[in-house]
Amino acid sequence: MPMNRLFGFFLLCTALFYFSFVSTSVSTHSTGSVASAQDDDAFAEADDAPVAVAAGDADKPVTDSYLIWYLKALGPIFAPAFFVMSVFFVTFVVLNWMAITRNNIMPQAMIDQFTAQVEEKNYQEAYETAKASESPQGKILAAGLAKMGSGYEAAEKAMGDVAEEEIMRLEQRLGYLSVISGLAPMLGLLGTVYGMVQSFNVIARSASAPQANELAEGISTALITTQIGLFIAIPAIICFEYMRNKLSLLVLELNVQTENLMSRFKGQ
Repeated sequence: MPMNRLFGFFLLCTALFYFSFVSTSVSTHSTGSVASAQDDDAFAEADDAPVAVAAGDADKPVTDSYLIWYLKALGPIFAPAFFVMSVFFVTFVVLNWMAITRNNIMPQAMIDQFTAQVEEKNYQEAYETAKASESPQGKILAAGLAKMGSGYEAAEKAMGDVAEEEIMRLEQRLGYLSVISGLAPMLGLLGTVYGMVQSFNVIARSASAPQANELAEGISTALITTQIGLFIAIPAIICFEYMRNKLSLLVLELNVQTENLMSRFKGQ
């Protein structure tokens, strides 16, 4: 439950930050356009006679902010898709970072208390201590003690089943990063094809050679979607490989720790 709440809270904060940032940029862009229009009206009212305008000023392009240009290039299809993917990427990085830790998988306080109770032969209290823990180590120990009455082999099998289930749960959550690292560049490639099709469509429909600015929209879509896809995929690959190696080491340590804690019950 805490992880689900954290997941929802993080998504909400990221969405609010994103939309506030976009709204500010759009507002700034709109304000600049309105001010420019008002200035043009003022000059038109003041001077009824035609005024010679320098060629450089007449051809001066209207520039958008960098964010607005990116959003226009991505369009209504790719901008929301990359936004959702980036939110899930950051969210799963945070969740996995918090989950794949030694203290979360093998809390030392619980292990010390469990060891002390077993040494004092307070097996019921040791079982309650392990069962109360939400960690994989606690669940494995609780499953083993629950089956100890049927023999050590039955307890060992029960611990193996629970350990496999807990490791699979951690690996499943980590696997989402692998999915994102593969999906992001594919979405970028789709954007590349889509943008190039747009540009060639302009060429095909033009009676004469099209202007460069007519082709720029499709080319911008092609390049920027590829760039954003790589910006998401490369960190996702790095995070996935790092956390997978970290999880493998912790799983190995978990198995050794469990064997050491339960080995005293052999032969009983």
